[in-house]
Amino acid sequence: MKPCSCPCLSVRRPRLRIALCAVISVGVLATTSRAQPKPAADQRFEFHSAFWVNLHHFLYWNALATPTKNRAGTVVLNRADADEVKQLTSDERQIWDAAVAYYQHSLVQRDLLFDESMIGIKNRLEDAEASPDLAGVAIPSNLRDVLLKAAPVYRTHFWPRHDSQNREWIARLQSLIEKYGAGMRTALLRIYEVPWPGEPVRVDAVAYANWAGAYTTIDPTRPTISTSAQANQGPAALEIVFHETSHGMMDKVTDAIATAEKAANAGRSGRQIHFRRDLWHEVLFYTSGELVAERVPSYVAFADKNGLWTRAWPGPDRALIVQDWTPHMNGTVGLQQSLAKLVGDLAQATANQ
Repeated sequence: MKPCSCPCLSVRRPRLRIALCAVISVGVLATTSRAQPKPAADQRFEFHSAFWVNLHHFLYWNALATPTKNRAGTVVLNRADADEVKQLTSDERQIWDAAVAYYQHSLVQRDLLFDESMIGIKNRLEDAEASPDLAGVAIPSNLRDVLLKAAPVYRTHFWPRHDSQNREWIARLQSLIEKYGAGMRTALLRIYEVPWPGEPVRVDAVAYANWAGAYTTIDPTRPTISTSAQANQGPAALEIVFHETSHGMMDKVTDAIATAEKAANAGRSGRQIHFRRDLWHEVLFYTSGELVAERVPSYVAFADKNGLWTRAWPGPDRALIVQDWTPHMNGTVGLQQSLAKLVGDLAQATANQ
């Protein structure tokens, strides 16, 4: 699958089921470290507010926010966290600064999504959420030492607020899923013509995710969503969680688009048409947004509200997706036929420019 701005990346790794210490499944709240019963087949998501993966993302974000000799900070902490950093004792600040420096020198040059080693770290920290000391967890020994030293500072000053924020966000989203989730899931299964990518899909709620506010690694499909990002609040959270999960359901869409694009360029003696690399992602954005807008009164789809159709994908793309993909969403045109029509119309529009 191709890289995307609301990221995903295919990483082949079997999902490990271990004891969970902070899990909110649809209809289930688990607060102990004991193994939980296998969820019922109709449960769509398994939400986690997990200590280690939150600490990992928070240190990564702190490293991006801290200026160095070679660059200014590229992100900012929210006000509460920035103020709390100032409250650290001198000993705590020394420990925290050392952890941030390690992330600056060793990790921030590696993208959370597009670097396979970073994906491995994330998945292993997720799986080890019940571990008190990360013993036996297959992450670099230097990183383990940094996390263990920083953990008491994070647990004292930041984690209570982050965990509370994550759980409140999950609870609000859970109520939306209880109301609209079954219909959303059924529609996506019909539209994308593939199975649901996991029963249930693990979703990690973190105070800080990546620059996009959410990203998804697949095989297994695991969304990581920021509960601080303003764009992820309210009903938008419903779109975000189904959007991110849909990254694990796009095989037929990407295959159909690739086939149609190849056909559009076949036999052209002149200039080849250069299609957008993430047309499949435009389709995904439109689909998730419209499905939520159909169900939640007055809801404005994420891509429309945040100007993606003008900033990321200017041109006729949205109008042609409405024209050519909506019939498939409505069940009147097949997936391949719909996407072939979309690619053909985009080719024609490109040729006329």
